[in-house]
Amino acid sequence: MSEKSGNKDFYNYFSRNLIKGFVYLLVLIGLIIVFKSLFKSQYDALEHQVSDNYVLMMGIFLVSEIIVGILPPELFMIWSIDDPGFAYTFIVIFMALTSILAGWINYRLGKFISTKEFFMNLFKKRFRLKKYQKRYEQYGSGLIIVAALTPLPFALISLLTGTLAYPQKKYLIFASFRIIRFVVYGILIWNLEGVI
Repeated sequence: MSEKSGNKDFYNYFSRNLIKGFVYLLVLIGLIIVFKSLFKSQYDALEHQVSDNYVLMMGIFLVSEIIVGILPPELFMIWSIDDPGFAYTFIVIFMALTSILAGWINYRLGKFISTKEFFMNLFKKRFRLKKYQKRYEQYGSGLIIVAALTPLPFALISLLTGTLAYPQKKYLIFASFRIIRFVVYGILIWNLEGVI
């Protein structure tokens, strides 16, 4: 494969995943609007129980980010939309840094399990890593950037990166692209106040 066609393939892969991210955001917003209209009191109770306690909210977010992003980060942004602008900004930045920390924890876990054959075999079977390993062969560190900016499982890609003995400093540089995703989504969601 030529470098030009390889670059085109990477940009197509990146674009597809970026579009999926915006589609997922629209679907999430739609689901929240529907859920809120049908179960307003339950939604408000849940939202306030979590968002009124920043330590609880960030704790839940950290656990979610470590365990392959069970809850979408945008949900936490939506729950914080009623906060004053400075508090919302702080929350979005703190979430971005927390997400990078969670990715780094997974990266370190990947480095650890790469030395343990039992865990590596379990890891490969459990998470079906072949497709991501194939993408790593195709795109190298570009896969970390795509995972940082799109709905690809950032925690899983970070774990895989650790198992491949990828240099930690380079991993952290590429993982920092995660900040861009949080800032862009944070701005988009902030401008939807009153709609959601």
